[in-house]
Amino acid sequence: MVEEGGTISVEELVNGVLRGEIVLPDFQRSFTWEPEEVRELLVSLLGGYFIGTMLILETVREDAPFALRFIEGAKEVNENIEVQSLIKIILDGQQRTTAIFYALYEPNIPLKGRKNPYFYFLDLEKALNEEWNEAVIGVSKSDRRKLGELEEKELIIPFKLVKDRKEILKRFKDHPRFSEIYELVDKFLKRPIHIIKLRRNTQLDKIAETFERINRIGKPLSIFDLLSARLYKHDINLRRLLKETKDRYEFASNVKEEYILRTIALIRGRELKAKEILSLNHENFEDDWDKAVKSLQKAYERITDIRDGYGAFDFSKWVPYTPMIVPLAALIHYLESRGKENPKNYAKIDKWYWISVFTNRYDQGANTTSFKDYKALIEWIEDDSKIPSFVNKFNISDVDLDVNKQSSATYRGVMNLITLSGALDFQTGQPPQFNQEKVQDDHIFPKSKFKTNKVNFVYNRTLITTNASKGNKPPSLYFEKRIEEYGKEKLKEILATHLIPADAIDDLLSDNIESFLEKRKKAILEKISEITQ
Repeated sequence: MVEEGGTISVEELVNGVLRGEIVLPDFQRSFTWEPEEVRELLVSLLGGYFIGTMLILETVREDAPFALRFIEGAKEVNENIEVQSLIKIILDGQQRTTAIFYALYEPNIPLKGRKNPYFYFLDLEKALNEEWNEAVIGVSKSDRRKLGELEEKELIIPFKLVKDRKEILKRFKDHPRFSEIYELVDKFLKRPIHIIKLRRNTQLDKIAETFERINRIGKPLSIFDLLSARLYKHDINLRRLLKETKDRYEFASNVKEEYILRTIALIRGRELKAKEILSLNHENFEDDWDKAVKSLQKAYERITDIRDGYGAFDFSKWVPYTPMIVPLAALIHYLESRGKENPKNYAKIDKWYWISVFTNRYDQGANTTSFKDYKALIEWIEDDSKIPSFVNKFNISDVDLDVNKQSSATYRGVMNLITLSGALDFQTGQPPQFNQEKVQDDHIFPKSKFKTNKVNFVYNRTLITTNASKGNKPPSLYFEKRIEEYGKEKLKEILATHLIPADAIDDLLSDNIESFLEKRKKAILEKISEITQ
């Protein structure tokens, strides 16, 4: 027998990583998880949910069949780390292991698509009430305001503290719920993770075979698969419904099938937790499916509308938050089914949408936020005085435009606003053909010519049809040529459709990047303020 089952605790796992006893084969890809994926794993561990099986090869360093490397972050935390003589090589489970280590040791490494590291916090009160999803909070190092708020709360602690029982004892020994807090932390650290251990003499072909088999049979069924199986005995064929939907509606090719189930759940007033969706009643299910897909298509059209909608002309590339289509669809259905379609109520939905985008409210916990927002918006629709707290608290000064990642909701939101403003082509002055092949976002001041840390920020970028004539030319040369072709007043009109104010033209013509960026940033913030009032 070349393999055997077993478990390893969270504490044993991270300690092994820190000491250089648990390592990776050098061919493993780098850590690729985003902040929300790390958070969700912590939620699962905290709640005692199954997180899959890890495949480990136990051997000695000299007999390792691969070149070895440390888990990402281990060297940053323990600069004297060395690969030990007796080692465990993680063949399947690297992302999960790195995520756990990252949360508990806080190495100074940005996560995928982010320029700053993330810190993770545990809300002890939520955890003690078994509100697992709300108990784990992820915050960017750059979000000083949020970090300050969390650090002031007695019962919210960083996950790096969770691994230190002595510090927990010291901090909470006089707290009335100390025993519960200590037990919670102890259970988390002792949480067993299922592993399959390959023995030292396992041949490479057996390793490859086991790896393939684990991935094939260990992949969990999706919620859609599980519900499909449950509803089939009630003569409801979810696969057929999905195929018919994809044949008929454009949205269905751009979102996960689970989004339809989430929309049905919201329409029925249910939360979007997995157990809620899996327990959806079969009665009237096909009718509610029909309502959901029609509403999702309308939500999709509203999001992609470049005139009167939200300007995400390429849904897969430019929508700020894909999950927001679910509460949007449910809200549209609510207005239609209750005869409450009017400009005032749609304005409330618009305000919710844009505030959520520019305050990054759906960066994590999208399902929880969707349900809360749906309930809050319904109350607001029914009673003008019941304004949601996130609307009341919104302040334009909280909007951070210093973003340079196209994956950022703020970045995409700005590009959507430029689309809605017209984004006339700099060279022709004509509306662009909004499709993925012809439109790209480009630097106004080219980064090859201007060396400033702000050159990649979203307020130095805009949508253009082609940069063939623009290339890497400084703005002074490029826009002087445009003035020669059609005059300064026409240029002002065109620039306005890119949220570039008229008083910034002189900055373009003199290559004054600092002054230009200040004015462009202000103009974008004014536009955001306008649509969120």
